[in-house]
Amino acid sequence: MLINTCGAIIDVIYNIFSEGVIMRRYGRVFKCFFAVFLGLALFTCHVFAEGIADDKLFKKGVYLFRQENYEEALDTFGQVTKKYPGSSLAEYYLGLTYKRGEDYVAAKEHLEASLMMKPKIKGALMELIDLLYRIGEYDEAKKWISVAENEGIRPAQAKFLKGLTLQKSGEYEGSIEAFEQAKDLDDRLTQSADYQIGVCCLKMKRFRDARDVFEDVFALDPYSDIAGYADRYIKALERRLEKERPFHLMAKCAFEYDSNVLLQPTDSMLVTGITENDDTRQVFDLKPGYIFRNDDDSLSLKTGYGLHVSKQNDFGGYDVIGNSLSAQGNVSVGKILVTFPVNYSHTIVGDKNYLSSFNAGNVNNFMIGKSQMGQLGALYKYDDYLRPALPEEDRTGSELTGIAGWFWFFAGREGFVNLRYSFTRDWAEGNNWEYWGNKISAGVLYPLWDKFKLNLNGEVFFQDFENTHTVYGEKREDQVYAASSSLSYEIFKNIELQARYIYINDRSNLGIYEYDRHIVSTGVQYKF
Repeated sequence: MLINTCGAIIDVIYNIFSEGVIMRRYGRVFKCFFAVFLGLALFTCHVFAEGIADDKLFKKGVYLFRQENYEEALDTFGQVTKKYPGSSLAEYYLGLTYKRGEDYVAAKEHLEASLMMKPKIKGALMELIDLLYRIGEYDEAKKWISVAENEGIRPAQAKFLKGLTLQKSGEYEGSIEAFEQAKDLDDRLTQSADYQIGVCCLKMKRFRDARDVFEDVFALDPYSDIAGYADRYIKALERRLEKERPFHLMAKCAFEYDSNVLLQPTDSMLVTGITENDDTRQVFDLKPGYIFRNDDDSLSLKTGYGLHVSKQNDFGGYDVIGNSLSAQGNVSVGKILVTFPVNYSHTIVGDKNYLSSFNAGNVNNFMIGKSQMGQLGALYKYDDYLRPALPEEDRTGSELTGIAGWFWFFAGREGFVNLRYSFTRDWAEGNNWEYWGNKISAGVLYPLWDKFKLNLNGEVFFQDFENTHTVYGEKREDQVYAASSSLSYEIFKNIELQARYIYINDRSNLGIYEYDRHIVSTGVQYKF
């Protein structure tokens, strides 16, 4: 109370002293009186402040605070404020203790009270700004930052806190400017300020700038904690920048063993003249692509070409050459990605045209929280089989599919679990191939360690055929089970060794369509 009273009297006397009339009448006498009174007031404040600092109860509170015994420290500082009402130092420590105990409402009250008293505790202003920043009261924080700037209180720290506050407010350009000024005022803040500048660039989707800034942060002190955070950002940004390159290329070659190239029925008595149906083959895939994007990446168009070549070692009549063209428009709105995939493919088997296929649709992906994604979509497909064996076996026709899926991402989004359901209606021209279908599938991608990944997938496809079979006189019902597993190891950047196993089991009430199939493959893939 005494300190506040002294301050108020000083302000009044100063205002009177500054009036021109008083100066002309009383001049020297008033100046001498004011100087003496001011000196006495300041001396009194100084003695009063020293009295608090030397108080045993206050010292006890400071000791308890430093020992992080905040509960007892609060009780002690509460007694100090009663003993020394109007003490800015006591209010400051009481507010600081509440802040450490995460009672931010009480902390704000006492820190603000401290700033209304004299002498003003500079640390109280910085602690209050930091508190307001933490609890999201950014406008209030900006007000006190202006006070710190105008009064020149800890200018480097004030600029740094200004940068943090503007960053949280989404004012990234202003935030970067404040961090730059903080560095200029105190070079000890360089690494921390640069790290926050990198975060701002990341928020602004200036990913290359962000990566460069984080590299500078890491170079300043590679063994600091903040350098560790920066290094993780660098790796994540490099992966993202690599994925977001406009030009993409995938090239793969593999050697495969197929236990049932001809899809021979499980009951060998149903077919004659076939003694061997397994074979090995060489497989080659090439998929270049280009992505067109607007500046904020909200709109994009992904285009691509695919070439697939499969060369059988024994069954040359089953060699495959496939060509495909694809385009996918993407619209990103917040946490929703709307896609419109379109694809055309043409397949040659042996040396004859076999299949021409077109599909188009809409698939929508939407994030659920930070680690889950939902998926809904509908796809239309038209298959034109260019040389059907018999009219009733002609699979040419339209197909409509609805899909619903769920993804859960883990391990820094490097792994995921996926569940999907799809419903299909196929209108084939041949009597024996028109059906309704339901498919349930599940998959997991698990990063065993940094460069080693395991992929497991399984599905079951229920097919209920619409028409009575022209040969067997009953409606066909199939259950197709499929399982696959693959291991991939990155031996060099963008180059993987891959091993894969696929098992397919088609169970049908018509024996001619029942079969088992095992495919084992090993290969090398290059992708960027």
